[in-house]
Amino acid sequence: MSKNKKLFIENDNIDIICFSLVCKRWYNERDKYLIFNTDLINLFALKNTNIYQNNEHFKLPSYHNIFLKSIQSKMNCKLVLSKSLYQYQKYDYHYGKLTVLMYNYEDDSRKLKSIPSNVSTIYNYTENIQENIYRLLSESQSVTKFDGCGTLKYGLPKSIKSIRFKYDFDEPLVKGSLPNSLEVLKFNAPIEQEIPPGVLPDGLVKLTLTNYEFVIPPGVLPNGLYKLNLDSCEYEIPPGVLPYGLRKLNLSSYQYEVRPGVLPSGLLELILGCKHEIQAGVLPNGLQKFTLDGYQYEIQPGVLPSSLKHFSLCDTPLNDDLQYTIDSTTFEDSVLMKSCLPISWLQAISSLSNLQSLDIYVPKHNRQDITVFNVNYLPRTLESLYLRLQSKDSVLKGTMPTSLRIFHLDHCQFKVDEIFPETKQYYFEVFDFGNDNILPIPSNIKIDTLFISGEPRESTISLPSRIRSISLFMEVSGSNENIFDFGNTDQTCSLKELRLPTFKEGAPKVKLPNTIEYMDIGKNFLDDLHLIPPTLNTLVFRNLSKINNTVPETIKSITNIIHRFESYQTQTIRKLDDNYYFMCSENDISPKGNLIAKIFHQSKFEKILRGNE
Repeated sequence: MSKNKKLFIENDNIDIICFSLVCKRWYNERDKYLIFNTDLINLFALKNTNIYQNNEHFKLPSYHNIFLKSIQSKMNCKLVLSKSLYQYQKYDYHYGKLTVLMYNYEDDSRKLKSIPSNVSTIYNYTENIQENIYRLLSESQSVTKFDGCGTLKYGLPKSIKSIRFKYDFDEPLVKGSLPNSLEVLKFNAPIEQEIPPGVLPDGLVKLTLTNYEFVIPPGVLPNGLYKLNLDSCEYEIPPGVLPYGLRKLNLSSYQYEVRPGVLPSGLLELILGCKHEIQAGVLPNGLQKFTLDGYQYEIQPGVLPSSLKHFSLCDTPLNDDLQYTIDSTTFEDSVLMKSCLPISWLQAISSLSNLQSLDIYVPKHNRQDITVFNVNYLPRTLESLYLRLQSKDSVLKGTMPTSLRIFHLDHCQFKVDEIFPETKQYYFEVFDFGNDNILPIPSNIKIDTLFISGEPRESTISLPSRIRSISLFMEVSGSNENIFDFGNTDQTCSLKELRLPTFKEGAPKVKLPNTIEYMDIGKNFLDDLHLIPPTLNTLVFRNLSKINNTVPETIKSITNIIHRFESYQTQTIRKLDDNYYFMCSENDISPKGNLIAKIFHQSKFEKILRGNE
């Protein structure tokens, strides 16, 4: 390859192989530049370089050496210790299986003589502490992450950077028991031993202490700590305890008042489940991301810093002591209406001049009246809005800011021409709403990707034509040919990608625009589908009929077919020419998903598609 030629990099192995087949030169020089992505290739056997034992379904002999070189160079391998296979745990090696020998059980992990040098992560799911494993671990020079540590008696390797302790870890922590190389430390269950000052390494970057039951005095947390998770902390945190350099803090389910001086001035991200009112000046002036959970007080002026760029209100309870009433004289009806959120909250949000994203979740409650979310309170800088308003009847009122690029709306009603007036121009990268009525999209709204969910009541679903991608997550009844109305001709239609709804009564013979290049048929059966526009080059499906029907000829002409199995396995078929196809199958999670790759003749297309060969 020329030094001036840009290196072409692909993550999917099927793209890697297809790239090498583009021309004769690239194919002949494939050994010089090509290497497989081993993130989805499991090794399984120690010191086993036999490709047919590791991945026996890899049927490309001309790529044998490249495949072998790729798996031999894999250095980020995962080793799992457990009695049984974890179906959705991805790993390269598995030890700890119990084998019956003359009415006795033998643990095969005892046969392990050393930790392989290509293993960087160990997951320990065994119940008992196995001395031989911990001794081998302490001698390793490659393991950087140990998930499931049960003891520190045998030491840890100098290479270790991340540890998660098991739920039953109860050993006292003393200075020197944790290696200086440690950067990430997690206690995901309450520990019975207090952490004294000077125990945590100075180089620690991330720390998780779940349900910590002790007072944290100054000097316990290292100064270089960047991220701290104190979920369900049992004691109040006094000023001066949190390190100055802390940038991310999780105080979910915090039962105490956050007093001035508790939060470091350099804090950038905060998750707070607060049971007490937040006073002005408590939150740092430079805070950029704030999640407030279960808050039940008014938000007074000056509480939220103007530096906020991302704000989330989660699990917001209904509190009759707060002011929800708004004067609706500015709306078409002159009655007093209840707001979804307290008015002081909306006023606080409107004051955030740097806000870019807002996420609001209002749970279901027993309020019977109609509630309103006034979008006039949204800052004109807002780019992303998530509204999950699950009260009985929620209505949007006002005018949306034209700065919005991402819009997600669930369980809420609105009039399109009211919140998106025709005098303003809107452009959305993503527009996602759940509604039983598919709303008309006026010409002043441009959308790249549209997601719609719900239970449509119309006999005809009218879809806007000025959209590049549409995904319909719903069930549709009826076999009417006019169930879809794309409202435009092929010459002016911009639709390139389409995900079909689930047709309860079988797929109708609907004419789709001849502009569609990518189509996901959702949960529909591939055998029943006749909606194949001639421009289609990628088809995604999940279900094949159990009846051995003939696969439609129109499907055989598609150049890229993707079959997504429920077990997270993906099978991709690429058409190489009129006679041959290339098939590649990988599994994103399950360890059973070895790399499967082969080239086959078109006469075997249906058998391959049905998994019969």
